[in-house]
Amino acid sequence: MRIGHLGDTLVALPAFWSLRKAFPAAKLTLLSNADKRNPNYLASASVLPSTGLFDQFIDYPTNVSSFESIFGAVKLAFSLRRERFDAVFYLMPRARTEKQIARDRLFFRISGIEHVFGLEYTLENSLAGPIPSPAPNVCSETDFLLDLLENAGVPGDQAALSTALNLTELELKAGTAFLVENGIDAGERIIAIAPGSKWASKIWFEDRYREVVQRLIKKHNAFPIVLGGSEDRGCGERLIKAWGRGANAAGRLNVREAAALLLHCSLYLGNDTGTMHLAAAVGVRCVAIFAAIDYPGRWVPFGSGHQIFRRSVECEGCHTPDCFNANRCLDLVGVEEVFRAASQILS
Repeated sequence: MRIGHLGDTLVALPAFWSLRKAFPAAKLTLLSNADKRNPNYLASASVLPSTGLFDQFIDYPTNVSSFESIFGAVKLAFSLRRERFDAVFYLMPRARTEKQIARDRLFFRISGIEHVFGLEYTLENSLAGPIPSPAPNVCSETDFLLDLLENAGVPGDQAALSTALNLTELELKAGTAFLVENGIDAGERIIAIAPGSKWASKIWFEDRYREVVQRLIKKHNAFPIVLGGSEDRGCGERLIKAWGRGANAAGRLNVREAAALLLHCSLYLGNDTGTMHLAAAVGVRCVAIFAAIDYPGRWVPFGSGHQIFRRSVECEGCHTPDCFNANRCLDLVGVEEVFRAASQILS
């Protein structure tokens, strides 16, 4: 069981593959949520490989009325009973409260599933509740899930952790086709820019992205491609016009096609977004600007060689989608330091 949006799914990839490796002959099903009212929501089945990892995807509705939620839970419990599952690995985000965990424990009991791994570990390591200030460093969400599995008796091989998306030939061709359609030579030094976010509180300033990338173009002859959702398309057009070069993929590709495009990139430069985790999953080094809204370290991308910029401020840990302090934590991240980090990777 793992719920959440794009980033929540992607950071769990090493844990998912560790489970598959530990149980190669098992039927593995991913139980996740489906936010039908949120146009930005991406179901896990649209992100993860259709074969090789999970054998089945089951989701349940969230962001619904209390009646719909209760009815949906009862319906799901009886559906799971019919499947006769042997065990559940509880790979939930650490914001789960004691009350939610107790409710989930009861739900699995009603579903007839005898073995549930990870409930106690999640309870003992819960990050629910107000974030203290100053906010302490915590391990990444990826490492937490791997530690949970190890605690449950499923050790992960640190040298063989995988974030494989098993992109299909059709998806790989879509990434290459975007380059061809936009006259981009695959041999160019392509950089992925993600200047948007679903939360306004996470968005670094457009003029700073403009300046950093202008300098990267001048020094490294970089070719920028803007990634994101359709809501980021306008920002992408403005930036490309200012840069005098670039291509706008925002809203043009689905998530797995965007992963195929990222395979051609030498760098990800952007905010703390699902796109950042997508870049890390396909092995692209990231320079990411983080708002101080969560625990430092929690959402860092998987892998090595990334450069994260996060500044502590008096209001850190606010966990709000709309900043009430003029984006103070983001304002403290300057153009020069971001340019140097990106330039070092490109060098």
